[in-house]
Amino acid sequence: MRGEALLATLRNEARSGHPVAAVLRHAAREEIVDPTRPELPLLTAEGHAAAEAFGASLGDFARVRLFFSPVQRCQQTAEGIARGVRRLGATAEIHGAHEALGIGYTRDRDEFGRLFELHGPHFVRLWCGGELPANVIDPADRCASEILAHIRERLAEVASTPRALDLHVSHDINIMAVREQFVGLRHEDVGWLNFLDGVAFGWRESGLRAIYRERHRELA
Repeated sequence: MRGEALLATLRNEARSGHPVAAVLRHAAREEIVDPTRPELPLLTAEGHAAAEAFGASLGDFARVRLFFSPVQRCQQTAEGIARGVRRLGATAEIHGAHEALGIGYTRDRDEFGRLFELHGPHFVRLWCGGELPANVIDPADRCASEILAHIRERLAEVASTPRALDLHVSHDINIMAVREQFVGLRHEDVGWLNFLDGVAFGWRESGLRAIYRERHRELA
């Protein structure tokens, strides 16, 4: 199963007694054969099983809420996690698709696909460095800030709920932008984001703590 490092972080944060959130990549998907239509591939059989196993590993939480990108494989991942949570006898609530978690930042899908194929993994550096045309893709810092605002607003709804967890299922480059902007980690240094990996957020009265593995940063 993927996602073991994120699960370890979530379990550790659960001990604080405060609500916890994470933005995580969907489970294993089919290959993207058309870079101009990255939303088409769905989860593989392995991905479905891994999502359910991930949910079944969330026994430290009594209430899990799930939000996801409008892309179908993210909904499939959320539904699989929910099945796993319910196997434990805990509450899993699916709260639907949210644009902040999706790929609506792509303004010119054809050119986006061309540039992604041209640059490969370096595409993310160009994006995070503000070097891609705004008529092709929105700035990475804007995308990351919109995701953080969504997470913060949702966590505030359960601020007084013990053992609450919000999971926001999104995409690799979205989460790498969040990881870089709010934890200070570049993918060149810590690697591409795996399936079911992500950034966790611990609720504090003074703000949020953004966490990726051994690194954390306080967000006022």
